Amino acid sequence: MNFYQDLIIKATGANKADAEYIEDIMRNDIFHSTLDWQSRTQLARAAKDAAGLLVEYHEAGLFPPLS
Repeated sequence: MNFYQDLIIKATGANKADAEYIEDIMRNDIFHSTLDWQSRTQLARAAKDAAGLLVEYHEAGLFPPLS
């Protein structure tokens, strides 16, 4: 588990598998960039937003079932 996944788990309560998906959503759909230039506050806020998007993507059939 990397730094970002640890932060995601702490901010959202997600499990490790979902944290990997959330990290991907943060990089590609929220920031459209790397994560290293964001503050911890911005990362935590984005993690919560991305967790919501993960649910929406799952419901649309774009991601595997939630863990």
